[in-house]
Amino acid sequence: MKQTLLVAIFCLVGNALFAQRTGTVKGQVTVESDGQPLSYVTASVAVTDKPDASVKKFATDEKGNFSVSLPAGKYLITFQFMGMDNRTVPVEITGESPIVDLGKIEMTESSVELGEVSVTAQRPLVKVDIDKLTYNVKEDPEAPTSSVLDLLRKVPLVTVDAEDKIQVKGSSSFKIYLNGKPSNMVTNNPSQVLKSMPANSIKDIEVITDPGAKYDAEGVSGIINIITDKRVDDGYSGSVGANADTNKGYGGNTYLTLKYGKFGFSGNAGYNHHARPASESSFEREDRSPNPENMLTQKSSAKSDGNGLYLDGSISFEPDTMNLFNLSASRYGGTFNSLSDQLARSTGARTYSYDLHSRSVSEYGGINLSADYQRSFKKKGEMLTMSYRFEKNPSGSEYESEYNHVEGDFYEGNGRKLEDGYRLKSVNDPRGTEHTAQIDYVNPLHPKHELEAGLKYIFRDNISRGEYTYYDVQNAAWFDDPSRKNDLDHGQRIASGYAGYFFKTGKIGIKTGLRGEYTDQNIHFMSAKNDTTVQTHFFDLVPTLTFSYQLGMTQTVRLGYNMRISRPGIWVLNPYVNDANPSDISYGNPDLDSEQSHNFNINYGSFSQKINFNATLSYTYTNNSISSYSFVKDGVTNNTYANIGKNQYVGLNVYGSWSPSQLLRTYLNGNIGYTDLQSNENNSLRNSGISGQAFTGLTFTFPKEFRLSANGGVFSSNVELQTTQSAYYFYSLNATKSFFDKKLDIGLSANNIFGKYLRLNSTTEGEGFRQKSIYNIPMRTLRLSITYRFGDLKTSIKKVNRTISNDDVKGGESSQGQGNVPASGSN
Repeated sequence: MKQTLLVAIFCLVGNALFAQRTGTVKGQVTVESDGQPLSYVTASVAVTDKPDASVKKFATDEKGNFSVSLPAGKYLITFQFMGMDNRTVPVEITGESPIVDLGKIEMTESSVELGEVSVTAQRPLVKVDIDKLTYNVKEDPEAPTSSVLDLLRKVPLVTVDAEDKIQVKGSSSFKIYLNGKPSNMVTNNPSQVLKSMPANSIKDIEVITDPGAKYDAEGVSGIINIITDKRVDDGYSGSVGANADTNKGYGGNTYLTLKYGKFGFSGNAGYNHHARPASESSFEREDRSPNPENMLTQKSSAKSDGNGLYLDGSISFEPDTMNLFNLSASRYGGTFNSLSDQLARSTGARTYSYDLHSRSVSEYGGINLSADYQRSFKKKGEMLTMSYRFEKNPSGSEYESEYNHVEGDFYEGNGRKLEDGYRLKSVNDPRGTEHTAQIDYVNPLHPKHELEAGLKYIFRDNISRGEYTYYDVQNAAWFDDPSRKNDLDHGQRIASGYAGYFFKTGKIGIKTGLRGEYTDQNIHFMSAKNDTTVQTHFFDLVPTLTFSYQLGMTQTVRLGYNMRISRPGIWVLNPYVNDANPSDISYGNPDLDSEQSHNFNINYGSFSQKINFNATLSYTYTNNSISSYSFVKDGVTNNTYANIGKNQYVGLNVYGSWSPSQLLRTYLNGNIGYTDLQSNENNSLRNSGISGQAFTGLTFTFPKEFRLSANGGVFSSNVELQTTQSAYYFYSLNATKSFFDKKLDIGLSANNIFGKYLRLNSTTEGEGFRQKSIYNIPMRTLRLSITYRFGDLKTSIKKVNRTISNDDVKGGESSQGQGNVPASGSN
């Protein structure tokens, strides 16, 4: 008994002594220049008396955090990361201080000079978080002389085709944010806006793959968040740039960041003039039963030009460490002009021919004003944010058509017969306003647990007004045409609230949430035949769930589910009829209902300094899907939208990049997927098939800051309800030289230099008709760009962590279409 008691006492004393002689060291590794955490930094521990002999090694997690247990003693912990100077920190663990918190350990970027050669190590291009991927624009060697649109082709899960149409995970349903704030004017005209933005003013591009409960419930397959570079400390930094190409296109851009004491300012401006030489196209439609048999052929040529001006500015004021104010404003406006000539011939049941000359102008733009206030608390990470945003989106389009050499009997929809000299004019004025108020609260209850909650209210009004006139040849005068009236008032009031929970421990992370939205909708449709008002009220509960598991220092697996809703916006509701081509008209549908999407995905990512790899397998099921469709009535092809039915998609997105040395970097970005579309009302309206896109390239970096790169893409047909398209490819060659310690960059790029035209075939089939279009689009271009940077970059201007995100409206398929389905034969 005594022996047992002595053994127990000895064990307790031993354990107590051992506990006193063991401690924990923790902290976070960050980048000194911008304060961002460094993922998976390697660290080695050595006893102070033997600094060259490592006794233990570990790595930080994806947010740069670490925690390591060590016996009592004096140590040197050395942190190592490619592209950074090594950082050694002394640590002492005693019985009185068993826990040592090192706080933030800042590492500086390194540069090693060998004679006249300067070699700078590179940080990883891509990193992964529980709900997003981040592309490090600053590490892309082509960024100094590229636009943001150019770099999007390299971003995981994003593809950009030859016509500059953007997709996320193979879908055109997405939103674009600037610094965490959505902008309808950017989303509605992404190609033109992003062409005007210089990539050297961008810090990161985030692809948010699993929007949580804090985001609006409505339908996005993903969110592209573009974060501008705002690094400056009581000083300034900026750049100016210019470019021109052989198609008579040109542009300029500038950005500037200032910080003085508690005040900060950042601004970005860009102008872009684009021009496309004459393109040629042909259109052939065969009508068969139940339509009268007929053959319509059209041959067209068209040229276009346009311009866009983008302005963005924000002011920050930080009176103390607890309070932060942000004010921002942005404006984008532009025009798109087109001149076209068309020869039309119809034989069979309807025999006629005419020559058509058309001129069209589209104007688009928007104004965005926002204000944010962020209140921080003593507890790290706890904050309250209040935001207000106003957005106005004026836009419009007009066209004028003239008919000559008219033969046979051809009538417009209003019953007037075409004759030589007949002219038609149309003006459409769609516009919208939006007010949004929002409050968000975040509370990290524990290092492993975090809660978030918020309330939001959106007041949205959209209208569309049209004017139609025609020229009466007999009376030699213009007359109004009230029979073609199609006007719309569309109002939405949306009240919503959400709650979310985040859990992180060791290698496991969980993020879940629930959002509720109440929608009050009023639609007033005014046509020549009727005047109707439709009011709807509905409530939706939207769940989200994301799970992540860290397999190793650089490998992570994520599983996610979210349900989204797409309310139709003015771009697809607009009933305005675009009949510039009287044989092929297009218009929106004011009777559209919302659609619901269920999204499941599995993601694997492995990211290091030399090799980046990401693969995402996703499945999306959409009920009451909004789709474009075509039908023939009275010899005219009608293109519009409808809630067709079910849309199922299974896709695999793959991204990989390899940098074996400072000389070479190569990458591959693409996706392949299977789509099944089915109408609930018409069993004959069904289509399925495989589609895919891939974009790849390599960059050689030589001494004296000289770089050569080659990029290319191949795109197969997208699977649509009635339309299939031919596959095509495009490519570019680029050369860049830097001068004056990387302050001046001059770049020369060539696109499709071995072929003047890109040939596209499109075939559409429906009940009683089959039509085929062939387009020859000019693609050969040489482009020269110059960028000069100035100022001293140090630390970031602060901005609020939460802000308004209206990612809820489904837009049309063409930014110049003003909500109308592009007419297949209108070119």
